[in-house]
Amino acid sequence: METTMPMFHFNSLTGDLFLPDPEGEELPSVAAARKVAEITARDTLIEAVKTGEVAPDCIQVTDSEGHEVVTVLLKDLLHG
Repeated sequence: METTMPMFHFNSLTGDLFLPDPEGEELPSVAAARKVAEITARDTLIEAVKTGEVAPDCIQVTDSEGHEVVTVLLKDLLHG
């Protein structure tokens, strides 16, 4: 019997603008989803600096039912 991993969605929030991640990604745990969110946030921040675009305020990770499980604030990455 094949077991499937939980699905996580990595949504971007910029002010009042919510950009959902409709596809999501299967990952083994919330801890793994946090790592992916941190990498995504860093990459997004770097790209925003390069292009002059506005970076999102955070990457919000939700489970397959839409419940928030992790939020990575981009401003925290600047101090870490």
